[in-house]
Amino acid sequence: MKKLLAVVLAAVLALSLGVVSFAADKVADADTVVATYTWYDTNDDPIAGLKDLKLTNVAFDRIDDTTDLVQPDSTVWVSLGEEDFFTNKDLFKVKPDKGDNNAKLISKVSVATSDRDKFSGDLGRKDAIKIEVKPDYTDNDYKFTPSVKFTAKDAIKVNGTDYPEGTYCIVDIVFWSGNLSQDADRDYAAGDGGVVLKPAKNDDNEITWEDENNTIATLKFAGDDNQTKFFPKLSTKWEDADYAEYFADQDAFIFNFVASGAGQTKISSTSRATLELYNPYYDSEEDELTVEPENVVIYMVGDDGSINDVTASFKAVETDDGDYVFQTKTRELGVYIIAEKPYTTAAAEDVETPDDGKAIPDTGIWA
Repeated sequence: MKKLLAVVLAAVLALSLGVVSFAADKVADADTVVATYTWYDTNDDPIAGLKDLKLTNVAFDRIDDTTDLVQPDSTVWVSLGEEDFFTNKDLFKVKPDKGDNNAKLISKVSVATSDRDKFSGDLGRKDAIKIEVKPDYTDNDYKFTPSVKFTAKDAIKVNGTDYPEGTYCIVDIVFWSGNLSQDADRDYAAGDGGVVLKPAKNDDNEITWEDENNTIATLKFAGDDNQTKFFPKLSTKWEDADYAEYFADQDAFIFNFVASGAGQTKISSTSRATLELYNPYYDSEEDELTVEPENVVIYMVGDDGSINDVTASFKAVETDDGDYVFQTKTRELGVYIIAEKPYTTAAAEDVETPDDGKAIPDTGIWA
């Protein structure tokens, strides 16, 4: 056990030679996430030569390279070295701490094994500190100071000297998190987050969301005097949708504007905004619609998780640019599902339906 712990310590000491990596290959200042560690003896005294040493192999998401802010609703990773050392419960007792700064905005601090490609320059899995940051829908910046304490469960050799069981190491981490605030009149890629939008006062605003092939959604509105900011993230992924199985037997498409920001999607406009969702059943190569628009069913997911038929609130139109879209008027964005046919599962029995067979819409936002 002594020999193994000595090897572990050697791995930790080598971490100061690491490099910083960022999501989407963005290069940034290595001090965006600052992680330092100190080894202590059983008298709680720092061990000579092992105080305030820096860990520099970290990975995290941020909105762009103009800011040193970690993106909300993301995860910070700090590498601790090779796999199965610090995650080995026979070697260390691990005590995570969310810290004294904005701890409520951290979901969890833990020690876990990373993916093989998580850290720059590394091809193997690493033991790492994992800090999960909660979503935030403001343009405020928040400081975080989490830490993790590792206590040796057996004798250990530190810096050439033998120390007894109970010798420990504390890793302290400091970083700031926050969204960018941008004007509302611009384009975004589907899945982009980390931004709150400020509509132009008493002027026209137009926001578009795009994927690699199409403009998939457009929001047009006239900004009012309030200029209330809102969170514009759009997700088209089904992974977190409890109702995905309802549409498993067909090609259905989700437009989730509130995946992580329910209540933050009200539009600061003088009248109802125009929302356009692209028609996913148009085949551009054949220049034809694979499903007739009158057969398409559009659902909206209610706050209680109910799936409500709101087809009547949309109309199929062709834009001035020749794009086929489904268009509606709204004061707040939501979660929409465009389906080629009604969903048919036992879960449908839980949805209240009128005589025409369609679920009663959650009409709150259509007024």
